[in-house]
Amino acid sequence: MIRIINILIIFLFSSVNVLAGERAYTCEVLHVYSLADDGSLVTSGFEKQMKGSGFSVSRITGEIIGEVIPTEMAKKTGIVNKGSERNSFKAWADFGNQLQLIEVKEFRKGTVKPFVSSSMGGAGIVTGICK
Repeated sequence: MIRIINILIIFLFSSVNVLAGERAYTCEVLHVYSLADDGSLVTSGFEKQMKGSGFSVSRITGEIIGEVIPTEMAKKTGIVNKGSERNSFKAWADFGNQLQLIEVKEFRKGTVKPFVSSSMGGAGIVTGICK
């Protein structure tokens, strides 16, 4: 009986992980940049508070839930490209007076995928990794 329960637990946890990867990315912020007056990118003052923060991106709706770049206040979210072996996953959020974009390099080999997000107001340019 214990063996059957252990097998069921292993099956349930492995199924959840597969579904999470197919339906959402889990991401970690590594860097935050802002645009300097000379047109270059510089480390943002927000980097210290945002570095290491996490969020999840729905691969179905483009919605983002978490501490950084959330879309809960967005009027609308959408997917530009679902991502594939050749293309990045790309999503957008419309806040009315600003836009936010995120790109996850889905085509990269392995389970860790780099991302970049641009917020037209607020966080600036955020980069890191997703799984």
